[in-house]
Amino acid sequence: MSFSEIFNLLLGGTVITLIVALATMKATVRKANAEAEKAKADADKARAEAEAVRITNTENATRILMENIVKPLKEELHATRQELHATREKLSANEELMAGMQKELASTKRAVSRLSRAVESAKNCPHTDDCVVLYKLRNNKKESDGADTDIFDIREDRHDVNGDQVDNNADNPGEPGGSDNIRGQPP
Repeated sequence: MSFSEIFNLLLGGTVITLIVALATMKATVRKANAEAEKAKADADKARAEAEAVRITNTENATRILMENIVKPLKEELHATRQELHATREKLSANEELMAGMQKELASTKRAVSRLSRAVESAKNCPHTDDCVVLYKLRNNKKESDGADTDIFDIREDRHDVNGDQVDNNADNPGEPGGSDNIRGQPP
C-alpha cells in the first residue's frame, strides 16, 4: 500500500465519519430542540393548570365568604333595618301620643286655672260660709284619712231643698237634716 492509498483510506474514512457525525449531530440537535419545545409546552401547561387551580380556589373562597359571612351580615342588616323602621314607627306613634297628652295637659291647666279663679272669686261671695263647694274644697285639702269625699259629703245633707241651713254641726245622726251615715266617725 502506498502512501496515497493510506492517505486515501484515512481521509476517505474521515470524511465519511465526518459526514455521519454531522448528520447525527443534526438529528441530536433536532431531538434536543424537540425536547426543549416539549419541556416549554409542559411548563406552559403546568402554569395554565396552576392558574386554573388558583382561579378555582379564589372562586371557592369567594363563595365560602359569601355564604358564611356576607349573607348572614346582609340578613342581620335587614333585620336591624326592620327593627329601626319599627322603632321609628313606635317613636312616631309615641310623639303623636305625647302631642295629644300635651294638648290634654294644656286643656287641664286651663280648666284648673279657671277653677282656681272661680274659687278665688267665690271667697267674695255673700254665701261663702254656707257654700258646699268651698266646704268640699277645704276638706279635700285637709283630709288625709282616705275617706272619699267626692262620693259622700255630710255637708250636703245638712241643707234642705231651699238651701237654708238646718243643722250647723251635723254631729248627731238621725236628727232632722242630719246624716244617718257618719262614715266611720264615732257619734
